[in-house]
Amino acid sequence: MANSSNNDNRWFQILQPRPLAKYQVFIFPGAGSPGPYYKDWGENFPDYEFALLIYPGRRTRLAEKCITSVPDYITHMKRELLPSITKPCIFIGHSGGTMSSFALARNMIETGTKADLIKLLIEMARVPPHLEDPENFYIKTDKELIDILKQSADPKVKDLFNLKPFVDMQLSILRADAKTGNTILQSNPINIPIIVYGGDKEEKRTEEVLNRWSELTTKKELFRVRMFPGHHYFFSECQNQVLEALKEDFDSVLNNSESN
Repeated sequence: MANSSNNDNRWFQILQPRPLAKYQVFIFPGAGSPGPYYKDWGENFPDYEFALLIYPGRRTRLAEKCITSVPDYITHMKRELLPSITKPCIFIGHSGGTMSSFALARNMIETGTKADLIKLLIEMARVPPHLEDPENFYIKTDKELIDILKQSADPKVKDLFNLKPFVDMQLSILRADAKTGNTILQSNPINIPIIVYGGDKEEKRTEEVLNRWSELTTKKELFRVRMFPGHHYFFSECQNQVLEALKEDFDSVLNNSESN
């Protein structure tokens, strides 16, 4: 990334600065706060510079108002994130982050804005955005939301949901995210490969449902669904397996792209 070692873009945190990296990877975390899950992801990817998106209302941007619509996300990201995309790149979306990563990629293609730099979407733990999510937070009560979060959380951090200050902060963010997540996007496919990861302990985001992401890409030959042992945050429960899969998928898709 340009000037990555001295990044001052409020929209993302560079996890392991590599100004000479060949590729960029942008992680779009899910609803709520991103937590520490991704901090080591780029350590063993010498050709890639990983960056974690920081949405308004989170972490270093707590004083900012949360965004509550997909069009607003696209407007802000095109203005503030896209100038930093300067190399072939990969978007990784988790849960609600799949909505914003896919919507931004589609907009870039439709408007011809750096569309040639998007090489792959990795989408995790959510039904495709042209379908209604069975875990729609928008219609849930506070208690139902907390129960869902406890059930889907990494078992190592479930106790956090017994702490009222943590729960109150998460609920305010989740209510804003729920408005965005309640959106249904159009089903017209994009000409970018999509690979989907899921946790095998999620009851409503099954492999069968995740396979419907294939409807949103014309690159059918590169589409696949990988299922991992775990819950909604399966990549915390089996991080090494997920990172090994990312390496395989990056290499497979990017080698295919360079040969065509």
